[in-house]
Amino acid sequence: MSILDKLLETDIAKIAKRETKKVEVKRLSALLGEPFIVECRPLTSEQFEHISEISKTNAAVRENAILETCRIDSKKLNCKELLDKFQVVTGQDVLQKLFLLGEISSLYDTVSNLSGYNTNGETVIEEIKN
Repeated sequence: MSILDKLLETDIAKIAKRETKKVEVKRLSALLGEPFIVECRPLTSEQFEHISEISKTNAAVRENAILETCRIDSKKLNCKELLDKFQVVTGQDVLQKLFLLGEISSLYDTVSNLSGYNTNGETVIEEIKN
């Protein structure tokens, strides 16, 4: 059976399913006395296009990707509750007040990996040489 035949026989839901990953922010876990878990999801093509349009810097790309794909207790990081808690008007401000720069970078790396981008040296697509 060819790879194309196998692909055609595979349930489309299995192919379309996107992995999520739960990441613990240990500094905040220690501070709160319980695991501080952020659920990260892969970017969709629509989200990627939107982020590309609204981001003027690399830092903005990272922050907007996190805001689009990451959740705490199923809520986006730019939800009204967090905006009010930190007394800010943008999700980027929430990220800056809540996370350290390295934590933001790690969350972005997780989102990038889930989205199929190679951020840690692993080969996502392997080239076959004849």
